[in-house]
Amino acid sequence: MNQKQIRSLLYVVELGSIAKAAEKSFLAPSTISQQIKELSLELGTDLFQSKGRGVKLTDAGEKLLPSFYAFHQLAEDIKIQAQSSYKEAYGTLTIFAPSSMCIYRLPSIIDTLQSSAPSVEVILIHEPYDYQTALRNREIDAAIIVSESIDHEWENLALYDEDVLYVTHPDRHKNTALTLAELQKSTLITTEEACSYRIAAERHFAQERAFLRPRQTFCNVEVIKRCLLTNMGIGLLPKCVIQEELDLGLLKHQEVENTPYQFKSYVTYPKNKTISRKLNAFLQAAKEGT
Repeated sequence: MNQKQIRSLLYVVELGSIAKAAEKSFLAPSTISQQIKELSLELGTDLFQSKGRGVKLTDAGEKLLPSFYAFHQLAEDIKIQAQSSYKEAYGTLTIFAPSSMCIYRLPSIIDTLQSSAPSVEVILIHEPYDYQTALRNREIDAAIIVSESIDHEWENLALYDEDVLYVTHPDRHKNTALTLAELQKSTLITTEEACSYRIAAERHFAQERAFLRPRQTFCNVEVIKRCLLTNMGIGLLPKCVIQEELDLGLLKHQEVENTPYQFKSYVTYPKNKTISRKLNAFLQAAKEGT
């Protein structure tokens, strides 16, 4: 039994198919199938059964799944402990962050990290991405998230207050705070439905027995900002994204009753696990940058 077999098995469990697991791990489907077959033979039991076009765990596989996760996590901890014997942090650090954080928060952290730990290479992953499953499976080292509250499943290092504002072109700006009924009549541009900013806005509308009906929806905050700069409507964005444009007068904060929506950014990483030197260096850089 080896970690490659266990990792492949966990990918198949997560994605429900050998083909998808092969794509995620950059291996041929035949390689994944062979690894699962060898593992099943060694354990003396079938681990998967067919389900439609995919596969699912057998009863025996379900019973063994917690042990497979523990095996994988123990192997990762052994690597981290081995690397801790080196005098300086080194290696690849994989971080998830939404596009707004990638552009407006991470550069200063990475700049500090390059000075304190020059042998650490940062790889960024952005949305759409299931960072929580990736953290559990040790596919990423940490995530930078924007949230209204702390998720106690993880360790969380607070970074910045992240107010989310309604913002618009100066020619469209109103000097008085809009009600939701007035805002509802405007051309609204928002992020995608799963975004925490959008969820906060939808909840706000629902409390007033109204509905958020955006005219345009984009997953990239830069696209939304470009639309606002061409006077296409009123957008919902974190203040850090449009701070420069606000300072220059290119965009204006459109006041709306009971806003801005208050969020906080965090570095989120696994709880009760050995912290690698490279992750510790990243956390120290994040602390210095805030």
